[in-house]
This record gives sequence, C-alpha cells and structure tokens, in this order.
Amino acid sequence: MKLFFKDLKVYLYPLKGQESGEIITSENLKVHPRMKELYKFFKYNGKMLDIKDYDPEILDIFSRNVLQMISEGKDGWEEMIPEKVADIIKDHSLFGYSKRRFIKNA
Repeated sequence: MKLFFKDLKVYLYPLKGQESGEIITSENLKVHPRMKELYKFFKYNGKMLDIKDYDPEILDIFSRNVLQMISEGKDGWEEMIPEKVADIIKDHSLFGYSKRRFIKNA
C-alpha cells in the first residue's frame, strides 16, 4: 500500500491543555480509539515528530476561538495570528470577516 510515502513525516506542535495547563505532545496525547492503530503506526515507525523549538507564548491561542472572533466581529484576533495572514483575511473577507461589522463594533 502506497498510502504513506517513505519520507512522509507528521510534525506535532505542542498543545496546552485548556483545563490542566499540561503541555501535550506525542508522548501524552490521548487518541480516539478508532485512530489508535494509525497513531501507533506513525509513532513507532518514526513518522511522527514533536516540534521541540516552540513558542510557549502562543499555546493559549486556539484556531476555533480566532475564527469565532472573526465571524462575530470581535476585536483582538489580529494579534493572535501573523500580520500577513490577518491582511489576507481582511482583503478577501474570509471566515465571515466584514469591515462594516468591525467598524460598527469599534
């Protein structure tokens, strides 16, 4: 089966548990039972690598929260993502972004 190429790697950026504050990596990640065998395949065959050089300051940023802020017209989401990405979202009115909504909420 050629589903996964020989040089395929999956890189995991750590996650900070919202309730526990624990840093979650491939070593302590809880995987849904249906995904367990696939996870073990990647992990034990060296296909999954933890990113070690990460920025702990951004571990509290969750994409679902940023998307919700954008779609609801709330301020502050721009500081959570790279400036160029924010510019693209604004220029193309992505994810429900509306200039009028942000002007009205200002």
